[in-house]
Amino acid sequence: MIDPAIRKLNLGCGFDIRPGFVNADNFAECGPDILFDIEDAEWPFEGDRFDHVLMKHVLEHVGRAFDDFARIMRNLHHILSPGGIAEIHVPHYRHETYWSDPTHVRAFTPLTFRMMSKRQNDEWIAARANYTMLAYAMGVDFELRQAVQVYDPIYVTAMNEGRMTKDEVRRRAETDWGVVRELQIQIAAIK
Repeated sequence: MIDPAIRKLNLGCGFDIRPGFVNADNFAECGPDILFDIEDAEWPFEGDRFDHVLMKHVLEHVGRAFDDFARIMRNLHHILSPGGIAEIHVPHYRHETYWSDPTHVRAFTPLTFRMMSKRQNDEWIAARANYTMLAYAMGVDFELRQAVQVYDPIYVTAMNEGRMTKDEVRRRAETDWGVVRELQIQIAAIK
């Protein structure tokens, strides 16, 4: 029995079992608290159940078809409490860690998550902007709260040793491959 007082979910936990979280995965070998497949139509959680959902290197593996991806995001929105945060870590699309894994089916940028905001969609609609209105297409409403770029260790070392400044690395990350290893995104469920 899962303690109903636990308001944090480690979704797609793998072997990263965290105390204070409900740990869920579809591989029994990981020893999760709950065994289920994120791509299932129904998730085993009631609405507004969690204040924080951690998805660490999960989202890039699921929802190959848009309808499947949209259902996953709707389910995520459903289980988050109003204002609840989904913390999503994904490999950066211009890093070998994204392209090396044949199980990766979808790349993400901060813009991907901005497209999931009804407020942002409404602004784009009013401006006749050329973006996909994912919030309306998927039936979700998330606000991007934070987007952090995690630099490749080569660049972290270069900054720590004074061979490059953070501004130099940031500028290089805008155009070069291999600079940003991971994106850490936080989105809030708007209800």
